[in-house]
Amino acid sequence: MRTPHGALLLLFILVCLRGAYSGGGRSRFTSIISFGDSYADTGNLVMWADPVLPALPLKNLPYGETFFGHPTGRATDGRLVLDFIADALGLPSVPPYLAKANNFSAGVNFAVVGAPALNLTYLQGLNLTVNPPINSSLHDQLVWFQKLKPSLCKGQGTDCFGSSLFVLGEFGGNDYISFLLSNKTVEQARPYVPQIVDSISRGVEVLCCAQDGSKYIVVADIFPIGCLPGALTNLASPNKVEYDRHGCLKRVNRLARYHNSLLRQKIKMLRYKYPHTKIIAAEYYKPFLAFLDMPGHFGLNSSTTLLTCCGAGGPPYNYDFNAGCGLPGVNACADPSQALQWDGFHLTESAYRAVANGWLHGPYADAPILHIAR
Repeated sequence: MRTPHGALLLLFILVCLRGAYSGGGRSRFTSIISFGDSYADTGNLVMWADPVLPALPLKNLPYGETFFGHPTGRATDGRLVLDFIADALGLPSVPPYLAKANNFSAGVNFAVVGAPALNLTYLQGLNLTVNPPINSSLHDQLVWFQKLKPSLCKGQGTDCFGSSLFVLGEFGGNDYISFLLSNKTVEQARPYVPQIVDSISRGVEVLCCAQDGSKYIVVADIFPIGCLPGALTNLASPNKVEYDRHGCLKRVNRLARYHNSLLRQKIKMLRYKYPHTKIIAAEYYKPFLAFLDMPGHFGLNSSTTLLTCCGAGGPPYNYDFNAGCGLPGVNACADPSQALQWDGFHLTESAYRAVANGWLHGPYADAPILHIAR
């Protein structure tokens, strides 16, 4: 029997009030290997050497101001879910793959801001605008992993990744955003959901089915895209019935829920197919809704849950594509710790901390990461 949403929300609040387990404890995991997009990138995009990339606002303050005091390549004001997970497992921050000089003995992060589940050339062949237009898809990240694997496994035998926690995702959000911001409708994007989810499923199989494959994989779902200020601004409708009680776009969130439903089905099938691999289903969607339902319980300002903290333009969303975070004259709100939304498409460190708590302790990971870490 599924736990009612209200009970899950109460459990989530209690966990967040208790705070995440923090570093130094004994754990079965000695490294973290991460794949994903801007919700997990710890610096790969800003290190990208491709000359087609313009100057990235991500390299400028106020990105990184809350925890690091300077930009790090993370698309937020401080730390990401991945950072809090590493800390809880007593591991250092997971270094980006493109930081070649780094020591990857405690993990490596292949995630890149803007990374889709499907390949760049395929998406462009559908006449979609992909931003940034670089080869950073899930497939590309898995190729990087295969190239790096010999050095990661050197001298470790066939159980190379037995004590590694793999974190896959989220993936898919950028694919759908590419559709929606390329003047495609939700109805036009919907037929591609099975293909996108299949791509993620194949990625899980690449990681778990090899002889030296992973034994522990976290697979994340996607956010309610229709609640993000960037989407709300660009896809605004004059029809009030298009919006739910929180002010989010219902049709866009239906697309995200469809994706998450198919992904859960795939995870169930993969668990049956690979019984010796622990596949953990982790959620971004439900904790985001919890923030909207009861913002005060997470220390969030209830009047600004759909406003960008670092942006311009004022209400209703404080988002302007031409005046994005990191550009001259664009400032962050006075207290990001009370804000949910950071720059129009990403959350604040405060929100990511709460999501991490839900993954580490439950109820938003099946099974909670710390339950299997010991």
